[in-house]
Amino acid sequence: MYSTPTPNVLASALYRVYADSSQAPDSLELWIAIADTAVRELQMPVLVSLVPWVPIALRYEQVTTDGEFFPHTGSVRIMTGPLTGTLYRDAETAAREVVVATLNELIEQRTTSSDNDSGDSGDGEQVDAGRVPLPSWRFRDKGNPPAFTPRAVPPLIS
Repeated sequence: MYSTPTPNVLASALYRVYADSSQAPDSLELWIAIADTAVRELQMPVLVSLVPWVPIALRYEQVTTDGEFFPHTGSVRIMTGPLTGTLYRDAETAAREVVVATLNELIEQRTTSSDNDSGDSGDGEQVDAGRVPLPSWRFRDKGNPPAFTPRAVPPLIS
């Protein structure tokens, strides 16, 4: 029932502290809060049923696919796009499938638009995900801390 925190569980907890903070990304207060959370997470056993899904997104060919990452198992659940509702056992497999689905969807859109414009039939391009550079999943932009802004008045240097 309980297990030790995996690196994924620890990373998601630390990201939550970072995303919920109103401090600047390089502030001492933020990094002390992150360190406190890391110590607490490493000392507490993890109840798997309480590990939250982490919102993530993958951007490929100007198409964004939203997903959720389950830190305890490393599973990824697709939330938008043609693969909505599909659950993958790891992030890499999910990224490969999203790339294939995105490319197929773009090819389909091009062939239907060219059919409507010129009456030509599509040339039936095949997609090979092995040759396509694989994008990486990122945390969704929602809840990111504000960007660091320098002080209005520079310090006096004597």
